[in-house]
Amino acid sequence: MREAVVLLAGGESRRMQVAASLPRTKAALPMADGRSALETLVRSYQSCGIDTLLVVSGFHAECVEEICARIGVAFVRNPNPSAGMFSSVMTGLLGLAVFGFEELAVFIQPVDCPLVRPLTIRALLQASETESAGEADCFVPTFGESLGGHPVLLMPSLVLALTREYADALSPVGGLRALLTTRVRRAVPVPDSFILHDMDRAEDYATIRESSAWQGALYPDEARELLRSMQVPAKGIAHGDAVGRVAQALAQALHERGNCVTPWLAYSGGLVHDIAKGQKDHEVQGGLLLENLALPLLARIVRDHRDLVLPAEAECTERELVYLADKYCYGAHFVPLATRFGQKRELFAHDKLACAAIDARLRNALALEGRLRCEVGCEPAAIASSVLAE
Repeated sequence: MREAVVLLAGGESRRMQVAASLPRTKAALPMADGRSALETLVRSYQSCGIDTLLVVSGFHAECVEEICARIGVAFVRNPNPSAGMFSSVMTGLLGLAVFGFEELAVFIQPVDCPLVRPLTIRALLQASETESAGEADCFVPTFGESLGGHPVLLMPSLVLALTREYADALSPVGGLRALLTTRVRRAVPVPDSFILHDMDRAEDYATIRESSAWQGALYPDEARELLRSMQVPAKGIAHGDAVGRVAQALAQALHERGNCVTPWLAYSGGLVHDIAKGQKDHEVQGGLLLENLALPLLARIVRDHRDLVLPAEAECTERELVYLADKYCYGAHFVPLATRFGQKRELFAHDKLACAAIDARLRNALALEGRLRCEVGCEPAAIASSVLAE
């Protein structure tokens, strides 16, 4: 099955009252890295191997089409954008046929929901390729208790039906969302709250722009959802939660001393640090898994949580805090570094090489503990013990 994307960028942005220095159209609004909302979405889909993309312009067409020309994406103009979003959906679906793209499964993606992660796109694709997917007309991502978010993935049979039934007809009452309730839908749970975040107003845009810096990570509630989706045992989740809470407390102590570390990211890193536990070199495998999910900020934390050395000139980050927090946690209980590594040494007492490696790792952990002691002005172990006693 081949896939395409219809990116809806034809809206008037009537409720968007942003600063005069910013573009009026949502498609052109910059994210934290300077890329426009439209380009951010295009790159996310392209990173999943989807290159058939068609942007639908309407209001502010010149601005939207200029972005398309600059980033090399095809576009088609909705001749009557005031007819509503469904008219743009149909303009896009019919436009795909004009461009010669037929028999496609099609993602419908509004540009005002620009932070959808690649992991969501891949999850929808994977769901559509399962043996049990044959009867479904469309796939809808969900997060937590939500009924659904963006994008939706329409199967080829539904795309064909829409182009036949609505090519010259008025929009159905309630638009595409209402129409899909009459079809066979499959919900696809994803650890991505960004599927629910759109930008109708200036305050929404401000939140999304700030959040866009964290597209390569997961917030704690998303990290928990990822663990559940991967069927991590309750014992493993409890340990991850303990490591995350300790790492977050250490991060908060550092943050109060002027360090730029982000406490919630330290918590998320702790939650998922053992996501590949049970596999050989689980820290490496966990890092690769998260890289493949386009979560590089978490991948770095997970990949290095077993052992690391922090150069004197380097600043302490969430990576180091998760590493140290993990050493303080035996399951969900506090253990001093000497005790933790002493237990390991007893297990491998017969193996001199293993004992030498354990001793080296203890020295690394003690060195980081000593550095944190100086930077936060108190005992890191005391912070960990207090957190785990709660």
